[in-house]
Amino acid sequence: MVVLRKTITYIIIILLALAWLLPIFSVIQAAVKSPEQFNSSSFFQFPTKFALFDNFKKAIQQWKLQEFYLNSIIYSVVGGLITIITASMAAFSIVRLKPKFNFVLFLIIYSGTLFPFQMYLIPLYRIFNQTGLYDTKTGMILVYSALAIPFSLFVYRGFYSTIPKEIEDAAMIDGCNSFQLYTKIFLPQSIAPTAVVALFQMSWIWNDLLFGMVLTRTGNARPVMVSLASMSGVSGGIIPYIMSGVIFTSLPTILLFILLRRYFISGMVLSVAGD
Repeated sequence: MVVLRKTITYIIIILLALAWLLPIFSVIQAAVKSPEQFNSSSFFQFPTKFALFDNFKKAIQQWKLQEFYLNSIIYSVVGGLITIITASMAAFSIVRLKPKFNFVLFLIIYSGTLFPFQMYLIPLYRIFNQTGLYDTKTGMILVYSALAIPFSLFVYRGFYSTIPKEIEDAAMIDGCNSFQLYTKIFLPQSIAPTAVVALFQMSWIWNDLLFGMVLTRTGNARPVMVSLASMSGVSGGIIPYIMSGVIFTSLPTILLFILLRRYFISGMVLSVAGD
């Protein structure tokens, strides 16, 4: 009976893994074919010629992906850093400095995760037009940072709640003030939750399409996902070129996960355990 249960479990896991890998396989299949071969062969037929780099070159030349790529790198890195610094300081203040109504303050900030992002579009669009932030890198960085802070605060608050009070007391006895306590004790121990925040928020900023389309209009400020979406055009575009662009734009998030994977699980466990 135990063997049968394990066999069924493994079969279900394998089927789920295959279902998850199928879209990835489809993207790679389409990206490595030339447009002529893609149009003349069945979708799942293996390519006879490896055309990925040619497709990628055409996508770069025609749609200038590299220009939008740089914009998204700026948004992800700068927005991620602002989010990490702001959320960690806010979490330290709420957990350790304990201002009046600290839990209410946390709920007010965290409530930003409860509403769909679509409801922010019209107010943001009007504010951006009135303040001159529309179609600017500064405006996009501010939006991405603000929207990423609530979940990041939740992660840091949960982690800081697990740090023993004795460590804080010992540091205070040694002469640390509140700012030194944050910079020398709490922040250096925050590698795991910082990895979680960086992976989630920088990946979200990189993959955003909604705000990039609404709050920008030129290549000066538009992120790479807007450029990738424009490759489809009115008639659906050239699929091999689009899929090569998809692979190209997926590389940063894949590399980020590879670099931070050792801290990711421990950071999530500690953050959830703290709450």
